[in-house]
Amino acid sequence: MKLITLNIWGGKVFDPLMDFFRKHAEDTDIFCLQEVFDNPPHIKSKVQHDKKQDIYKDIEKILVDFDGHMAPTQEGEESLCMFINKKFGVHEIADTYVYRWKNAMEGNDPSTYGINVQYAKSNKNGKDYMVCNLHGHWTPNFKGDNPARLEQSKNIKKFLDDFGGAKILCGDFNVAPDTESMKILETSMRNLVKEYNVPTTRSHYYTKEHKFADYILVSPEIKVKKFEALEDVVSDHLPLLLEFE
Repeated sequence: MKLITLNIWGGKVFDPLMDFFRKHAEDTDIFCLQEVFDNPPHIKSKVQHDKKQDIYKDIEKILVDFDGHMAPTQEGEESLCMFINKKFGVHEIADTYVYRWKNAMEGNDPSTYGINVQYAKSNKNGKDYMVCNLHGHWTPNFKGDNPARLEQSKNIKKFLDDFGGAKILCGDFNVAPDTESMKILETSMRNLVKEYNVPTTRSHYYTKEHKFADYILVSPEIKVKKFEALEDVVSDHLPLLLEFE
């Protein structure tokens, strides 16, 4: 099975991003995406005016063999999104809140977003799997620990612990690797970005000092066949690819 996670940056690198989906559509089972917009013409993001407001529809036109699932936390703003190959077989897809609640934003401050985890459950060869997609709490120019991130991590860990099967947690966590927030998530999980010595998960479009935001964590039941940060420049984040059993 093959999974790709990517913060698409709202489609700002549009043509290369579309080419990326065309290239990987044939042999990918799940795309876990962040910063996806699906706004009708009369609704615009209050805080991200430079993003493509209907990028979901562009991706959907390319990924015709996939079912798309959005999990927005704030009306009119960016959303988690999974595209799951129709052949993959999912028996449950939903989301759960790990910090604040839906439509929690105060004014135009994205640091007050509610944070959810989007998840898909499947059974393959008698083995239960859960794939979780996360876009973690954002704070301007800071990837360290704060009360919001610690609360978020504790709630994510509890959610993962309550599932008895094989687990994958992936996405843009918005947190540095050497934090207590990450250590909580790494409990009983393998951090593949750390394990494979990935030097950065950001592309050249990102000019700030923080080199890490994106991660894939897997439980011991997951057999990793391949993991890498892809070099495709389709966002200010790099795509992460996982092949697993």
